[in-house]
Amino acid sequence: MRTLFALGALLLGCSVLLGLLVRGAPAPGVDVALHDAALELGSGVVLPATVISLLLSPGLAAVALVSLAARAVIARDPLVARWAVLLAVCWMTVWARYGYRRIRPIDYPQWSYPSGHVTAVTAVAFTASVVCASLARRYLRLVVAGGALAVVLTALSRVVLEMHWFTDTVGAVLATTGAGLLCCAVLRLPPSPASAGPERGQTRRDRA
Repeated sequence: MRTLFALGALLLGCSVLLGLLVRGAPAPGVDVALHDAALELGSGVVLPATVISLLLSPGLAAVALVSLAARAVIARDPLVARWAVLLAVCWMTVWARYGYRRIRPIDYPQWSYPSGHVTAVTAVAFTASVVCASLARRYLRLVVAGGALAVVLTALSRVVLEMHWFTDTVGAVLATTGAGLLCCAVLRLPPSPASAGPERGQTRRDRA
C-alpha cells in the first residue's frame, strides 16, 4: 500500500505542477506544434474524431457510475460500493480545472485543464482494470490495453477537434491515475485473493 500511496502522490503532484506551469501562460511549444499538426491533417479526420468524442465521453463515466452504485445498493455488496467510490474519486479530479482556469485553443465556455473527456475515460479505464484484477485477473492485460487505447483515442480526438491542448490530456491522465492509486490504497483495492473470497456464484463444493 505504501507503493500505491507514493506513486499516486507522485502522479497527482506532477499533474498539479503541470497545471500551474500552463495556467495563465502561453501554450508551450509542444502544444502549439501538435495543435498546428492536427490542423494540417485536414477535414477528413474531423468526423472520426467527433464520433470518438461522442462515444468516449463523460456520459460513459456517468453510465458506469450509476450502474455500479445501483448494483451496490441492490446487491448490498460493499466491494462494488468501493468500486463506485473509486470511479467517483477519479472522475472528480476534473473539478481542478476551476483552480487552473486555463483557456482552450478555441472560444469555449469551460476551462481547458484538465480535459473532461480524458478524465472521464481514464477514470472508467482505471476502475475497469481494478475490477478485472479482483474478479478475472487473467484478462487484466487485455483490459489495461483496451483502456489505454481508449484514453489515447480520446486524447487525440480532443486535440484534433481543437477542444484541448495536448498538455490538458496529459494532466488529466496524471491526475486521474494518481487519485485512483491513492484511493486504491485507502480502500485496499483490489483485494488480495485471500480476502476476495470465492468467485461470485461459486460455492465451496464447486471449488472442491
